[in-house]
Amino acid sequence: FGSREDLQHRRPFGARATPRPGAMLVVAGSGAPARPAAFLAPAAPPRGPRVRPSGAPVQLPPAASSSANEAAAGWPPCSTARASAGLAAACASAALRRRRRAAAAQQAEGRWRVRRAADGDDREGAPEDDDDISNLSLVDMLIKQSRSAVELGINASEWHTDLYDEAPEGYRVALESGIDFVDAVAGRTALPLLAEASGEASPRFALRLAPRPTLGLGIILNKQIVQHWAVLGPLEHSLNRLGVGYVETLVLHSPGAGRIGFPFWVYDAAAEAFRRGLCTKIGISHPSLNKRGLERVAEELQRRGVSLSCAYLRLSLLDRGALELVEECRALGLQVFATEPLGPDELGSGRYTAANPTGGEISVPRFTLAQLMPLRPLHEALSSVAAQARQRCEKQIDNTTVALQWICSKGANPLLDVASEVNAKALAACRDWSLTPNEVEQLDKAAAEVRTRR
Repeated sequence: FGSREDLQHRRPFGARATPRPGAMLVVAGSGAPARPAAFLAPAAPPRGPRVRPSGAPVQLPPAASSSANEAAAGWPPCSTARASAGLAAACASAALRRRRRAAAAQQAEGRWRVRRAADGDDREGAPEDDDDISNLSLVDMLIKQSRSAVELGINASEWHTDLYDEAPEGYRVALESGIDFVDAVAGRTALPLLAEASGEASPRFALRLAPRPTLGLGIILNKQIVQHWAVLGPLEHSLNRLGVGYVETLVLHSPGAGRIGFPFWVYDAAAEAFRRGLCTKIGISHPSLNKRGLERVAEELQRRGVSLSCAYLRLSLLDRGALELVEECRALGLQVFATEPLGPDELGSGRYTAANPTGGEISVPRFTLAQLMPLRPLHEALSSVAAQARQRCEKQIDNTTVALQWICSKGANPLLDVASEVNAKALAACRDWSLTPNEVEQLDKAAAEVRTRR
């Protein structure tokens, strides 16, 4: 039955068979040193004190650890699992660094292209590769073409069925003259009127949409539910009322007077609308918009793979406070749309003057002399520039058209309410000509004088 030592190492009946200490797993055909088999690890003998037949205790040698066995077999001290995990982590970290460097380089290149297109034809700092130069010239051409093109738009934000049973006549006149960019507000009753009056014109709609409030439940509820409630639901409902499958520009509108700020699910919903094809561009509208707010919105959209396209600002000869922001928007590559281009109540149109308070209509004067007299320098400058433009361009140009052209000279695109046919014709007359630098300077001086008097 063997010696006493063999009997001490025998397993009891039913125990799992284990190899003798030092068992190795040999891989056939490989020259690598054998490694102790993890699933054939020897069972640890009992470490309690043993007694010889004579009664003297037996001193057992210390058990060799797995690391000692691996070192004896020629394997490195660290285990293969830990080495594999470390290698995988290093590869993942290197890939992440490469992606970040590529993204940063792409953003820097895009900003450089925009600045170069805005500043002119300076070739300093251009790429050396011929392919990069050809691609860059194409991008510059597209950027300059989009910036130089004047987008005349129709503002239908104030239309509703309480005033009109159908779209105003000026809307038809503007469409027939080739002005097909229409600004509307989601949820207004004017949407069916626009759908009926558009006919075969197929206008390009820009929809201003104020996200619905979630009353603090936006973080708790499912994100699809929140996105549909805040943005996607009102957008789809407005598309159905307009009778179109998508809008050209989805404008996120914030009516508040403080700093601009949307919760994250609004940006998620806007990006989802862009991916679904419900809009082709995304813009921003806020009464107190500034450069910091623009950059924050652009960054939030950029994280979601969408670019900010345009911004809505209040700009007119009577409200020139946004001129600096217009330049900053152009530097960022954003298109600017000017709301209220004729000033509050169209006082900056030059149509209502102290000598003509009714605007040439047989009606009760809309304004008093106390309101019109401080604006006299501006009205005189508009009349003078209009006379010069008529003589130079040999076409019918009135004061309202000159006021709109001043908006275009500052790099913005006017959005005019064409409820009256006079406004529609004045907007259509802005095409195919522009103000000279001297005429723009003359209007700037008059506007500054009016502001000082007010």
